[in-house]
Amino acid sequence: MPNGQKKDTSRLIFVGSGAILLIGLAFGFGLYSAAKENIIFYFVRGIWHEVQLVYDDMRGSSLTNEPIRFLQPSRGPGSGVTINERADDGNLVLLAGFFDGGTELRLIRRDGSPVARWPVRFSDHFPDPSNEEGTPRTDRHVDLHGSLIQPDGSVVFNYEYNGTVKLSRCGEMVWALAHPTHHSIEIAETGGYWIPGRRQLTEADPEGFPPFTLMDTDESYPEDLILRVTEEGTIAEQVSIPRILYDSGLESIMTAGGFVFLPTGTWDRELVHVNKIAELPAALADSFETFEAGDLVLSLRDYNLVFVVDPDDWHVKWHQTGPWLRQHDPEFTADGTISVFNNNVYRLALGPGDRSDLATPRISNIIQVDPASGLTEVVYGEREGQEFLSVIRGKHDLTPEGGILITEFEAGRAFEVDAQGRVVWEYVNRYDDEQVLEMTEARLYPSSYFTVDDWSCPSTTADD
Repeated sequence: MPNGQKKDTSRLIFVGSGAILLIGLAFGFGLYSAAKENIIFYFVRGIWHEVQLVYDDMRGSSLTNEPIRFLQPSRGPGSGVTINERADDGNLVLLAGFFDGGTELRLIRRDGSPVARWPVRFSDHFPDPSNEEGTPRTDRHVDLHGSLIQPDGSVVFNYEYNGTVKLSRCGEMVWALAHPTHHSIEIAETGGYWIPGRRQLTEADPEGFPPFTLMDTDESYPEDLILRVTEEGTIAEQVSIPRILYDSGLESIMTAGGFVFLPTGTWDRELVHVNKIAELPAALADSFETFEAGDLVLSLRDYNLVFVVDPDDWHVKWHQTGPWLRQHDPEFTADGTISVFNNNVYRLALGPGDRSDLATPRISNIIQVDPASGLTEVVYGEREGQEFLSVIRGKHDLTPEGGILITEFEAGRAFEVDAQGRVVWEYVNRYDDEQVLEMTEARLYPSSYFTVDDWSCPSTTADD
């Protein structure tokens, strides 16, 4: 081989070996960064997150107008109301989700015909959002999570982690609360609303919580709050949920998340993940021996924890971990139990973009616990024909007849079962032959609940 060709070959081998070595070192450093969760890890993860957002934006661009962030694979046939054995009861159903091209609340009759609609856009209600870190990139980068309707036809709802809004019966904005609110809204019997909120803490924050404040990090971390919001949309009181746990002697639960607490480690996770605050109404208080009217029940997903707290002194009266898994939406019941929407599955069951995997067993259920004994009973979801699944989110609304209205989030489905566990009403939020649109909530209201005589409004009420 000529001498020049030998040099070229040696140079190629050297360059190739160097490239392989660099790739190997980069790969090894990447694994090290992921294991240590250092600044490089968060930098790369941030870039990858932005790439995913851009990809989603392109898929949902004006070229296709496909609402990619709200779509899930369909689990069954049908569109709109597919089962209706409650046609004559006069009840109305409030739905929240993505409908007909936009985020919306809609009030419907049992047959699916609309009574009123509230199409909403985040940018209309928060044109200059103060929550800069979590501000959605577009109106399609935030959804509704937590909603209710009042007797006068006004609606109150959360833009998830981006604020709460009240609209009149005809869609005019009554007020907007620019605070990271999320997951649920419930009426307080003394006036106003109970809403989960959030704020950011840093390791140097004097209100922080050890051992998190002792870690060598400049990262902030989220702290969930109980907010009591007035009828006028102002925060009357905010209480730290981690502080409630610490002051009630439950630090052992707070630190049970499997984190190793290395002095040089980082903490980028939420301390708790509250997904419901509900009040014990006076009408049900006599059913509970150790609770009083006004006590609050909360669900903390990451700890599989449900607990009851006294809002007078913020002391935890009762708590239980499991047997529910990643649960949502606890409710006080008339028989002295607490009903829980048991997701019963981990987020690993979702694919990229939080897309549902149709092969995942449908094992969610509704479970009730007796706080006095700790005994639990699955009241829906165990028998053949009762299968449903919400890997994340999910809600249930107890009916006066002893039934349950269930929101199956990723299935884009709301369905009501009677006291015998038989499906008597169903609504499917269809998008196309293969996909459905997510629904975040369905709530049942008797017609007698409302003081509205005429639901007609220009541009907000659809034709019957």
